[in-house]
Parts: sequence; structure tokens; C-alpha cells
Amino acid sequence: MALYGIYGRHEIKDCPLNSSESRKMARKIAETDMSSVLPKYKINKMIGRYHSGLEHTFLWILDAEDPHLIQQFAIDGGMASFNEVKIVPLMTFDDVISEVRKIDG
Repeated sequence: MALYGIYGRHEIKDCPLNSSESRKMARKIAETDMSSVLPKYKINKMIGRYHSGLEHTFLWILDAEDPHLIQQFAIDGGMASFNEVKIVPLMTFDDVISEVRKIDG
């Protein structure tokens, strides 16, 4: 399992609440059957999708095999059409502590 976060943000004017084009894209994303799309991008599981409406930011957490394919997923799916997107590897806090214990012995 490899965890990745898709961090995104958009300008207030590009928010789906304020832009008809962004609203269309957000609805398209919401209505997409992800179970049929995710395997194409070697995404094993969508763990969570979290949004902060007033901050105009979001974090989607994925179990996936290739960050380059996640990038393509963001482009093909329309997410990158109105958001800045950053893809980062993630680990759980427990994994961090395991690494700390290895260092300390």
C-alpha cells in the first residue's frame, strides 16, 4: 500500500459555488463511477475526500501505485481544470513512529 494525497486549491472566483464552468466539472466528477475509473490509473482505493469550502482547498487520500498516474487522473478527470493540484506521498503517524524507533534503536 502506498498512500498519496492530492492537495488542491482554487481561487474564490473559480469555486463551484461561484463559477458555472467549475460547477459543471464538479458535478461531472461527483457523478463519475470511480470504481470503473480508478483501476485505469492503478489507484487501489479512494480512502477519503475532504474539502474546506471557505478555504477553497481539498485533500483526497488514495492508495495507489504511481504518482504520475495520479497526475493523469487529476487531469483526465477535470480536477486540474480549475484547481492547483499537488500530489504528495503520505504515511501514517504510526509509520513515522516506527521509523523514529528504528533510528533510536
